Amino acid sequence: MTNTKYEPADIEIYTKEKGLVLKEKSLIAYQESDGKILAVGTEVEQIANQHQDGVITLSPLRQGMVADYYAAVQMFKILLARACGKRPFLRPSIIVGIPSVGITEVEKKAIEDMIFQIGSKAVTVFEGDYQTLEREMREHQLKVFAKCDIFIIITKYEPERYVLEEFNNILQYAQKKGISVDCVKKLLREVQSDNK
Repeated sequence: MTNTKYEPADIEIYTKEKGLVLKEKSLIAYQESDGKILAVGTEVEQIANQHQDGVITLSPLRQGMVADYYAAVQMFKILLARACGKRPFLRPSIIVGIPSVGITEVEKKAIEDMIFQIGSKAVTVFEGDYQTLEREMREHQLKVFAKCDIFIIITKYEPERYVLEEFNNILQYAQKKGISVDCVKKLLREVQSDNK
């Protein structure tokens, strides 16, 4: 069992009629040998505690953006099926809210493509939470909101966790290149003094 890659986000799915219908973690577990999905969402944490060999767990999102496209598509397909239950929407219009972290156009396009892949006929991406979306709908009454069936909100903006992820990446890279932790610390001190 590998450690979960990236800090999982919280996924909230809303419908117009019912409001919040699902809240899950952006986690997926699959069999390394054949790619079979074993669990999605919080149930992944139960599998993680069993320490099974050959099982990979990850968050396909990184800082609210798509980090593993294939895994993200599979995860959102399953979460959407759970949220809609026995009466799924046929090619729904979906609005996706993402953390306000300065999304690039490439990252935005990856989110749009992913949501189209799960069967949406129209996708709108905006930066903000559900409260922001509701306010926009009330104040501007935009047509795109009126036509929307499902709202997917990706929450959890934790800059300190994201910095920790970056440090871990740096340390892993340094280890591969034979650079000691002490040397990395020295380099960080140099960067710190340069930025004073």
